[in-house]
Amino acid sequence: MSSFKKEDENYIYEVISRNVKKYRKLKGWTQEKLAEEIDYSLSFIRGIESTCHQTFSIGAIWRISLVLGVDFCKLCEDDKTNKTQKFINYKCNKCGINVKMPIKIVKHFVNIYELSGNKNLPQFDCTECEGKLVPENPMDF
Repeated sequence: MSSFKKEDENYIYEVISRNVKKYRKLKGWTQEKLAEEIDYSLSFIRGIESTCHQTFSIGAIWRISLVLGVDFCKLCEDDKTNKTQKFINYKCNKCGINVKMPIKIVKHFVNIYELSGNKNLPQFDCTECEGKLVPENPMDF
């Protein structure tokens, strides 16, 4: 993706494009599924996520945020400049223990999962019981 400077009006389109793609993939959806859910054309979704600049309305992005279950503002956040979060919170589904997992580790497992066709965030065995550590808020990833 080309990198626009913050002063360039195209910058926000690049940020939103990257975030729509990220949250769509986190949900395990194809571009076709997203297009179907918002009742827009596949070419429109491809245009939003493409490396070429395409304009789109705030209403379209609001609609996408609703079907993805993502706060509208999250689609406008530049995660490349907002790198304060280094952990993702996991919680055991059995004993309730909370664990902060380093995002770098979770990303490695995500890559391994994707190779096997699994589109979900990884779960880990709890060391305190026989439960599973699951991400508390997968959209933070």
